[in-house]
Amino acid sequence: MASSSATTPSRAVSLDSFIARTPSSGHSLGYFIQKRRNYSWTISRRLLLQLRVGALSAPHFSSCLRTPEAWNSSLYEGVGLCTVSSMYTPLTQSVDGYLYPSALHRRNSLSTKTQAIGNLLTSQEEPLNVVQEEEENYGSFFGAGIRKDLKRRLVHYASDFKDGLHPKAVAAIFFLYFACLAPCIAFGGLLSHVTAGHIGVVETIIGTAGAGVLYPLAAGQPLTLLGPTGLMVVFCGLLYKVTLQMGLPFLPVYGWVGMWSGFFLVILAAVEASNLICHFTRFTDETFSALISLGYISEALKGVGNMFKTNSYTLASSLLAVILAGGTWQIASILTELKNTRFLFRSIRSALSDFGPPLAIFVMSSASHLLFPSVSLPELSIPSTLSTTSGRPWQIPLFSIPPWAIVASAIPAALLTLLVFLDQNITTRLVNNVDYHLRKGAGYHLDLAVLGVLMAILSCFGLPWMFASTVPSLSHVRSLATTSQSIHISGDNAEAPEEGIVGVRENRVTGILIHAIQVCIGASLLLLSLLRLVPMPVIDGIFLYMGVTSLAGNQFIERLKLWFCDPELYPQHEFIESVPKGVLHSFTALQLGCVAALWALKHSPYGITFPLLILALMPIRNHIAGSFVSPPYLEILDAH
Repeated sequence: MASSSATTPSRAVSLDSFIARTPSSGHSLGYFIQKRRNYSWTISRRLLLQLRVGALSAPHFSSCLRTPEAWNSSLYEGVGLCTVSSMYTPLTQSVDGYLYPSALHRRNSLSTKTQAIGNLLTSQEEPLNVVQEEEENYGSFFGAGIRKDLKRRLVHYASDFKDGLHPKAVAAIFFLYFACLAPCIAFGGLLSHVTAGHIGVVETIIGTAGAGVLYPLAAGQPLTLLGPTGLMVVFCGLLYKVTLQMGLPFLPVYGWVGMWSGFFLVILAAVEASNLICHFTRFTDETFSALISLGYISEALKGVGNMFKTNSYTLASSLLAVILAGGTWQIASILTELKNTRFLFRSIRSALSDFGPPLAIFVMSSASHLLFPSVSLPELSIPSTLSTTSGRPWQIPLFSIPPWAIVASAIPAALLTLLVFLDQNITTRLVNNVDYHLRKGAGYHLDLAVLGVLMAILSCFGLPWMFASTVPSLSHVRSLATTSQSIHISGDNAEAPEEGIVGVRENRVTGILIHAIQVCIGASLLLLSLLRLVPMPVIDGIFLYMGVTSLAGNQFIERLKLWFCDPELYPQHEFIESVPKGVLHSFTALQLGCVAALWALKHSPYGITFPLLILALMPIRNHIAGSFVSPPYLEILDAH
């Protein structure tokens, strides 16, 4: 293999010159990208750069994509002909003895499974890099997108249940039960405050459980979890103020707004409006993801910090809350990473890693009761009965308001639809990230239609609207993931092994049971009392764990950490090695400004306009970032 110190031929040129040239073979770039869409963008780009300067011929290029022998004997010998620092390629030793680029190996290892940490024996074992799924062309008639999503996912419907019968799924259910219950209690309490008790904790728990069971049964992407969000609470609070000012009853207006919004969402799904999400890039995805993750971290810190501000708890209680929250976070993190260490046997490491968060909850809850029985701590605010918060009937009187109010409800429903549309599609896009190597396909249009129907049903009973919950959804994916380690080689230097996801146990069982348990526990007052044994600081620790782990792999956060690192010790990533440092940091500063603006708007009285600023991220990326970042560098920074 040629090292990076090989003599550079006269044809070697700068990165900008690579981008500017046309392929010497006469084929278009789209031809080669389409030829192997399953390969990562990074690998395809490196090959294309070599092709453009004549280091590889068109037949040579094709052979490099076909066989492992070509990767080892030809491609990496050709790298010496184009010595550019950005053409550094991580290598992974595979079970067949060949050195693969790590991105390629991560896809091949889904077939071999031998290198994976854990077990990924699902019912879908065909190799991913053979052919793309052929879809029938249904044209562009009304509802075509939903029909195509149904066709794509129905073939996997039986395996979605079979693949959920695994210990890894059991661990995910216990962990995410608490992860989904805590927001119900937190946001349900806030809803009760901003709506004067019309909607509260009980309605939030029941709404989350009901929608959470039905959604994975019918949706195209069952890994997405529904739940209450802070944006929903803000919208409901503003809607309640408007109904007071107009002298209208809140719940009937709330019901019609939700039904109008559900109708609009089904229409958007039928006309394939989710295709517009393709205009969003990594810039938008990572800005939104970072905002939601920071929100979870903020809520965790706020929950612990508030204990120091109130007179209801002693200093000992406040300090114990810090220990419990921090301990829960650390135990969950350490156990989750245990599979990458040398301790214990592999089967034990894998089991402890899968059950890391549930074990952290059990250990820290037990410690608080056994070691500090006399120290008072806040408990989960579980209702003692399952009646509505205000004592009203479950079904709301939709026709108790004038006809003009029913029609006028479509105006706030349009804003709500925009908020749900963006939240649903961005979250689902993050779940379907290529780094997770999901194999059963997405269903954006079907997901949106199912969500619209659920919103209309929830609205009839005065239950909170459920959105795609970003952080729990990403935690759901990671809790079902199987990982492997690759070794990066660059010249004579080698880095530490890097963990990567090689596949996810895609199933519908976990999403259904996470929320079905809420239904079962809610039906038993005895089990409700058992939940009160979990101190609230432990739940804050789980919030902190979810927020921190959701930031992993976020390139924006990686670039932000570079501000505090020695430039000579920057990690070897393509977006770091290929882009000038000034451009890199300027792009990061712009993205940080967007996160700060979204955070400020979300917590302002004008939070209802939050979706408009999310939409504004597209022109900000294209025009503001494009004004000081050249297209080749912008493509590197903003590519998936």
